[in-house]
Order: sequence, then structure tokens, then C-alpha cells
Amino acid sequence: MPLIHTLLLATADAVPPDGSQTPASMLFACWAIVVVLLAMAVIFLRARKKEFAVAILPLLITPAIHIVSGVVAKWLSGVVALSAGQLRVIIDLTAGLISCLLLGLVSRGIEERRTRNGFFWCCAGFVVILTLVLVTNTLTAIVQV
Repeated sequence: MPLIHTLLLATADAVPPDGSQTPASMLFACWAIVVVLLAMAVIFLRARKKEFAVAILPLLITPAIHIVSGVVAKWLSGVVALSAGQLRVIIDLTAGLISCLLLGLVSRGIEERRTRNGFFWCCAGFVVILTLVLVTNTLTAIVQV
């Protein structure tokens, strides 16, 4: 019983590791998403499902743009009267919008209507949720500074 009591006391003051709520953690997550999506595209191509391989490519836009958005936002903050954080939010939202629009176009290559609709809505949901997470994380980092 004392061991359990000691473990409970030790974990009561536990906090998440440093960097878990910073833009750097989302940068790592975006790299992981890009790698997984590229692997999925290769798997679809090997399975001779070219229409699905092409249809998931717009999913790469949002995480790939987020990876470079920090550098682009810092560069643009000298030109535009917005902070780097605000520009990064605008870039991420624009990337999410473009990704959803392209999903609608490339999903037209999927023949069966029911499959196409399900595929589109699942992918669009993924892009919207990912964009919201990236924007929320960036805004949280702005407020903390």
C-alpha cells in the first residue's frame, strides 16, 4: 500500500513535458503526417488504385505549408503590418481552404458516388480539424508570449 501512495503523490505534481504545447511540437506532427500520407499514396499506387493515390495528395498541403509557414511569416512580417504569428494563422487557414477545394476536384476521379462522397467528407473533416488544431496552437503560442 505505501508504494501506491508514493506513486500517487509523485504523479500528482506531474506536468506535460516542455514543448508539448508549442508550435515546435506541431511541426514534428506535421512532418509525421506528411510521411504517413506519402506512404499511403505509395501503397495506393502499388495496389493499382491511382485515383485514391491522387485524391489524397491535397491532404499534404496543410501540413506541408505549416512546416514552411514560420519562415515565410517571419519574412513577410517585415513587409506587411502584421505579426509573424498572425501571418502564420492566415497562411494556415489559406492552406486549409485550398486543400479542401482541391479535394473536391480530385475526388471526382473516384467512380462510385457513395465511395467518392464518403472519401471527400472524411478527408475534408481531417483537413478542417488539422487546420483548427494548427491555428489554435499558433494562437496559444502568441498569447503565451
